Amino acid sequence: MEYNFDELSVQKIVTWAQNTQFPQSVQLTNYEDIYNVNRYIVANVYDIQQHYPDPLYNAAITRLYRLKEYLETHPL
Repeated sequence: MEYNFDELSVQKIVTWAQNTQFPQSVQLTNYEDIYNVNRYIVANVYDIQQHYPDPLYNAAITRLYRLKEYLETHPL
């Protein structure tokens, strides 16, 4: 999946993150475990809201995209 960092795309992924029910924890890969998904969402959304469009914080946007991809392929 190609990740978009334009304003509309970022607004959409943040809105998705703020309005989605999440499991308590997720194992994205063999090396990436998120033990508290809600806190993970809050931290990344905060970084995006405080620093967008600074490209240094595109990692926070990418993390949300990756979580969304995972949840689309591993439904609750």
